[in-house]
Amino acid sequence: MRIGIDIDNTLTDIQKELNNAAYIYATSLNKNINLKNLELIDKKNDGNIYQKAFGFTYEELKYFLKNIQENITNNAIPREGVLEFVNKLHLDGYEIYIITARDLEFHDDPYKQSEEWLKKNNIYYDKLIVKARNKGKICKEEKVDLFIDDNINNCLDVKRYGIKAVCLNTNNFFADKIPIFDNWTDIYNYIKKTRDNKT
Repeated sequence: MRIGIDIDNTLTDIQKELNNAAYIYATSLNKNINLKNLELIDKKNDGNIYQKAFGFTYEELKYFLKNIQENITNNAIPREGVLEFVNKLHLDGYEIYIITARDLEFHDDPYKQSEEWLKKNNIYYDKLIVKARNKGKICKEEKVDLFIDDNINNCLDVKRYGIKAVCLNTNNFFADKIPIFDNWTDIYNYIKKTRDNKT
């Protein structure tokens, strides 16, 4: 069985730090900040959450994502349980495909950046895929059986391709459509239970 896993806010937990950094950056630019939009979901995987919330121009967004965000993501520590449970999934015989939307528009070398972070943090994987803004299509092409992401829209997109998805999120609005958990222990137990029920 092949499992696809997102990086940002799935293997890591950096959204609050990113929001705070974006707020500080926007304040330095004297932006009129719309605090109500801080919890928007980045539906297109292209940073539009920051443009909507802080009124960044494209160039300001590019600077934020390529410099400020990249520094945060490069120095992020794995989310609690990631090392233990990704390793357990590997030992259980699953193939681990890391699938991230990081691309050349906002990163100098998204593959190298992601590869270095995964190696630095000793996270096992069989394949790394970048530039995956359409995660449903990528999961279908790569024959992924189950996908884990923090973005419910990515999970719903994957499900439209007939692939199981699990969302790592505290928002349970779509719990009737997608299994939603707020920690890796529960995700691992769900995957194990799903496989055990098939045997």
